[in-house]
Amino acid sequence: MSESSAAGTGYIHGYAAAEQQRLIRQAEIWKDRLILDGTVLAGGTRLLEVGCGAGAVLRILGESFPDVHLNGIDNSPAQIEFARDHLAAHGVRADLNVADARNLPYETASFDHVWMMWVLEHMTEDDAKAALREARRVLAPGGRITVIEADYATIKVGPSTPAVTSVLSAVVAAMRAFGQSDAGMQLWGWLDEVGFSDIDPGERLLTFRGTEMTGIAHYFADAVEATINNPALSSAEEAILRQGVRELRGPGPGSWLRAVVHKAQASAGSRD
Repeated sequence: MSESSAAGTGYIHGYAAAEQQRLIRQAEIWKDRLILDGTVLAGGTRLLEVGCGAGAVLRILGESFPDVHLNGIDNSPAQIEFARDHLAAHGVRADLNVADARNLPYETASFDHVWMMWVLEHMTEDDAKAALREARRVLAPGGRITVIEADYATIKVGPSTPAVTSVLSAVVAAMRAFGQSDAGMQLWGWLDEVGFSDIDPGERLLTFRGTEMTGIAHYFADAVEATINNPALSSAEEAILRQGVRELRGPGPGSWLRAVVHKAQASAGSRD
């Protein structure tokens, strides 16, 4: 469930073409439930997406709010190159740059809104807070931030099987090893610590059933499959994970998935 990382320990899904297409499909899954729901952007807003990855979220924001001035950074040149082509193909204009979230190449107070989605989960706690400090620095007084992160331990699938349970446990372990599996739960504290105010932690329990379950299950299976080729796994561990992925791709009648996701929003406040 991740966009490209902007700093920190690394992006566990990699940057291959298949992953870029997965990010585009992922954004469509979350378009109405997370990206657009509760998002209000006035015309002329200067928006920066930190960790813009393949440009999938910027495309949705640009098509939904055509009068917003879009900008994006990512630490992967390959992602930025792909994002430029993707946005151009959809007629969305954005200024994109290769950069580190902890050291943004913009002057103080350059933006009215900063957007981060599935980014902090890939960082150490110190790097996550550094990225949020930089986000606050580049926001104009009173500017707003939107940060979307999950709590991976809350992902539940039913009816459960041993293989699917193993997949869920492996996802939490992988996120803990590479970053923050509970980044969503930590958002309020991080935002408060670095100086944001008027914080809405935005906790949401999302539940999927029926046709929606099919879409989210395939998306989740794709995300897991991108991390399975791990040399640290034994052949038995890999086998059960692949079985779990197969079961996720074929959810039966009455299947469901639920997870807690945070769409936190806050104000940069006045300049110190």
